[in-house]
Order: sequence, then structure tokens, then C-alpha cells
Amino acid sequence: MQNFNVENLIDLCYNINMRLKILSPAGDMESLKMAVNNGADEVYLGVKDFNARNIEGFSLESLKQAVEFAHIFDVKVHLTVNILFRDDEIQSALDLVVDAYNLGVDAFIIQDIGLISLVHKLYPDIEIHASTQMGIHNLEGVKFLEKFGVKRVVLARETPLSEIKRIRDNSSIEIEYFVQGALCVSFSGNCYMSEYITGNSGNRGKCKQLCRLPYEFMDKGKILAKGYLLSAKDFNMLSKLDELKNAGVDAIKIEGRARRPYYVGEVTRVYANAVRGENVDNNLQLAFNRGYTAGYFDGNGDIISKYQSHIGINIGEVKYVKNGKKFNEIFISSNRILSPKSVFKIFRDGEELTTLTAYDISKEKGLYRITTTQKLKLKDSVNLILDNALEEEMKNKILRKNIKINVFAMENQKITAKFTINNKKYEIFGPVCSEAKNSPLTIDELKNNFNKSEYFNVDLNATIENVFMPKSMLNEFRRNVFDKIYSALTSVNHNLVKHTKLENLDYNHNIFEDFQIVENIDEEYKSNNIIYSPEVYEFNDVKKFIQKCKELNKRPFLDMINFALSEDIEYLREIVEKTNIPIIVNNAWALDFNVDKVLGWGMNIYNSYSAKCFDLPYMKAEGEGKNINAPYMTLRHCPMKEHLRANCSACPYKDGYSYRCQSGKILRLKRKKLSTCTFYLVNEK
Repeated sequence: MQNFNVENLIDLCYNINMRLKILSPAGDMESLKMAVNNGADEVYLGVKDFNARNIEGFSLESLKQAVEFAHIFDVKVHLTVNILFRDDEIQSALDLVVDAYNLGVDAFIIQDIGLISLVHKLYPDIEIHASTQMGIHNLEGVKFLEKFGVKRVVLARETPLSEIKRIRDNSSIEIEYFVQGALCVSFSGNCYMSEYITGNSGNRGKCKQLCRLPYEFMDKGKILAKGYLLSAKDFNMLSKLDELKNAGVDAIKIEGRARRPYYVGEVTRVYANAVRGENVDNNLQLAFNRGYTAGYFDGNGDIISKYQSHIGINIGEVKYVKNGKKFNEIFISSNRILSPKSVFKIFRDGEELTTLTAYDISKEKGLYRITTTQKLKLKDSVNLILDNALEEEMKNKILRKNIKINVFAMENQKITAKFTINNKKYEIFGPVCSEAKNSPLTIDELKNNFNKSEYFNVDLNATIENVFMPKSMLNEFRRNVFDKIYSALTSVNHNLVKHTKLENLDYNHNIFEDFQIVENIDEEYKSNNIIYSPEVYEFNDVKKFIQKCKELNKRPFLDMINFALSEDIEYLREIVEKTNIPIIVNNAWALDFNVDKVLGWGMNIYNSYSAKCFDLPYMKAEGEGKNINAPYMTLRHCPMKEHLRANCSACPYKDGYSYRCQSGKILRLKRKKLSTCTFYLVNEK
């Protein structure tokens, strides 16, 4: 018989009893209701200005309504306060956290380490979740977060299975992992393209999604590929849920606060069914997809899509066309039942051609007939991107909370309702019941009266004598009962907290500005501080670099990669600690290296409160007075595989590859090679 130590037993019980929690997006109240009605355990939402989706979001007033609705159905609410803040915004951000917590918000998803540190210090009872925008993808990063009381980490989408297991085996922090929705082509939190090109920062919730535009992939000016070369497919982890569960993931997250309510309902429904072990249909593709991928879960992944927007599901092709003077008729073959007001996307030779809405649709001789102004051809491929009948069915789906109520109606006694909420017993009294002369109150009448609730499905047991009660009094009694149930389910169950006035800080004096980044040792060293950022990290090269800096009276630094697996960390640690070279920290994993450090662009130090957390010199990737030295993007997929159909055994990478934007701007492709390759888009030399 196998022996178990305590740790083994705990892990075994954890995996047996754990059910993956489903965290769904809510861009508005309708989407929130869709999430709750279709099986979400938790929802996440944002308020205007202070969330990383460029949408209106909730106001404090509508946030209160959202929290109460979710709590009726035992669904937790997480508020995203997940942008980087200026010094003059931190007070408002902290005030928002306090106000939302006092409204009953269960947890806060935060990116800015300054805000995290303030919430942890001033309000230790407030639950903090580290945003995926922090780029945490390994155990070392998680250990850094533990110091700030973070309860849950939303891992970067680039985190592979091996690192998830490593985190679970060595930390008690909760793990949240994205499973569905848009997949950013750049490493989480380290995309600066929108900021650098348009002045609209993705880290400030203003991303212009330049990755969804066409690009050309070139080799020293020669075009090798063109199209939507940076447009990622959509994340889909349905086939990986058992692996996520067994690895120790606590919550699976659905992306999509900017999506329409149907998307939220449909995706939540599918994943809820999957978690319960029920059958999953293909309607998920109708919610939104650009093609599906498991991302980087099994490696550096096939993630690039041919398309920039929703492609739906293929349902047939054009079999016959009848052109008229103003309107044309097309006849489509399909085994699927199609409904009026549905929307279709037409493809020709694999390329997206047009979109049409079928305002009128009928079936003739086995073919669907649609009237349109579009001119189509035989064999054009037809994809369904919006099924109106399904959307209407989803909108009409309503969830009600099951409540068991016992009612007692006795002559000359107050009518009484008894129920239990969260193990607490309640008793509500109404008017005194009088003896019935003609029309006694019946159980059916009472049940019908209590079957009038927006939120509750009542299982009513009644003990009734020969009593009469006017309908107006009975209605008032019912309303009082429901009001008490609503209050019991939605009341804030923690102590309220007060606002704190912050002291003014100014850490601008600690900005690290006098530096030069070199990619090879032989470059000319012009600044006082020289940062060596090689393609391949070699111990002997680092020693030569240090020696050259010493001869030229320059201070050397080694640029740390922002994405590193466990074997990469140990390899780099050995080089750094043997040479004692100061480092540029671009992700939290490098903070425990025992050498002098400067916080690099990847740490996203945006305000004095974040700088104070470390009290180290720091670079600014964004913001006023910034130095544009950060890469425009960090890519964890391999452009060689995506665009050149290459493989690792015969990798063609060399200096000279680049992407050209529609504006004509050229972005050079740069590689860093450790146990895996990470690519960067940077300015031309």
C-alpha cells in the first residue's frame, strides 16, 4: 500500500474536492445577468476610467445594483482596477477600492504594484488579486506577490502547464487562468505599441489594437508574407480543463468585457456544462472566434489567425444565385436550421468577402433563400456569425433563487413567514388574520401570491386556518417578506472601512536615464551606464563585457529577459552571481537576485507609490518624461514557424527580419534565446 505524508494527502483531497470556479466578464448589467443566469461562480467588471478595457463600465450606483444581483445567487464580484496610475490618480483609485468594498465587492483585480501595496498596508482585509497585466508566469513572481498579501494571481496567458504545477506545489496562493476569449499577441502587460504609435496606452485601458491591422513580414526589405500577421486566434481551453484542474488551478477566466451579452451567456453556459461533465455543443464558435488555439499551454503555439474579426461557423455554401435589378436572391445549402435576422459572413477562396443580414429567409426545395443586395457567386462559402433564434432564447433565460418559506395564518394571530438564509433563521410578521365569513384564504391563493418575484422561486409550505385577509394586505406582507430575503442575501457581510488621505510622494529623482543598450560587445559605448542585452546569454561574453566597461570607466548592467522558465532563471542566476554584474529587472522573478538592480521597463513603474515599493532606480516605459527604450511588443510565439513554416531544427532566424506597418513604419524583429525563444519588436537600428 502506498504511503502518504500530510502534504500528499492534502494534495489528494484538494484534487478530489476541487471544482473549477468559472469567472465570467460583465461589461454591463445585461452581460452580468447573462453570466449569472448561465452558471458563473464569479464575475469581473470595471468602472469608467479605471479599468483595462476601453468601455464605459459601471458607475458606483450601478455597481451596487450589480453586486446585489450577483450576491442573490451566491456569485462573487471582482472589480478590475487594473491600469497603471499617475501620482495624481492614486488617491482616486484607492478611494474607489474603499467605496466598492463598502458596497460589497468581494475582490479587486489590480495591476499597479503601488496600489496593491497601499491596499495591503491600509486595508489588510480587502482581497487582492494580481492582474494578468503584471506578467506573473512563474513561482518566483508568485513569491514576490505573497509579500503583498495577494490572495490570487491571474497568471499570464503565456504560462505553460509545467509552471502552473510548480506554483501549486510551492505556494498556497490561488491560481486563476484564462481559458477563453481574445488572446493578446504580446506578452501580458508588456505591449507598448499602442502607446508609442498612437499615444493610447494599453496599460491605461486605451489600447487601439494595432495588432489586428495588416502587416508585411520582410527580410531586409523583401516581403515574405503579408496579412493579419499579428492578429492572434482566440483562446479555447475546453480540451485542457482536466489538466488545469489537476495542475491546481482554482478559477478559469473568460475574457470578454467588451463583448455583447450573448457572448457572455453562451461561453459561460458551455464552460459550466464542461466543468459539470456535460456534453458541449459547437455553438461556442458562434459566440466569437477568429479560429481557436490553446495558446502557449503546450509550447510556443500556433496562435496567428488569418482574420482580424469573428468568423463564426461554416454552415454551407451558395448553390444558386438569381440576380435582379435591385435585389438578388441566393440559395444556401445547410443542415442547420437558420432563422430570420441571423447574420452571415461570406468567404471566397479562403478570404473574407462580405457580411450580410438575412432579414427574410425561407426554405425552398431543401435550400435556404435569402434576399440581398450583395452579389455572390456559386460555391462561395457561408459562415453563420449570429444566430438570432439562439440569441433570443438566451435573452429569455431567467434564473431565480430557490427559497423555502413556511407561512402560518391563524385566526386572531399575525400572519407569519419563516425562512432560513445562510444558516440564519428569520421570522416576518404581517397583519392579524381575521375569521373568514365567505372566502377563506387558500393554499393555492397564497402560493400564487408568492409566485410574483423577479428574483425568487418560492417553495411555499403553509399552515392555514379558516381565515380571511384582503389582497392588499397579503400583497404588502409578501413584499415585506421578499424585501427581507433580498436584504439578507445582499447585505454587506464585512465591516465598512474609511477613506485614507495619502501623503504626497515624489520619486522622480530615482528615474534611471543615463544609459545605452547594446546588443553586442563590440558596439561603441557612449553613455556612463551600458546595458548588455544579448541574443544569447553566455558567461564568457558577460565577462568580456564587464572587462570592456571597466577599461572604459563605464558601469555595466545585464538586461534580464522579461519571460523566463525555471531552468532559464537558474541559468541566468549562475551567470549573474558568478560575475556580480548589476541587472536590469524586467519581471518580478529577477528581484531576488543578490546583486545591484535597476527596475527596467518591464516592471511598469508608473508612479511614486510603485517606486517606493522597491526604493531602487527605475526606468519608465510609459508616461510623462518616458524614454522609449522598451520593445513595442514581446512575442512568445515564433514568427519563423508562423510566417516561414520553419522548424527549430533548421531555424532561419537572423538579424534583418522585420514587420512593416500600414503607415510604413518598420519594426525590427529581435530574438532572445534561452530554453525557449522570446521575440521582440523594436525600432530599427
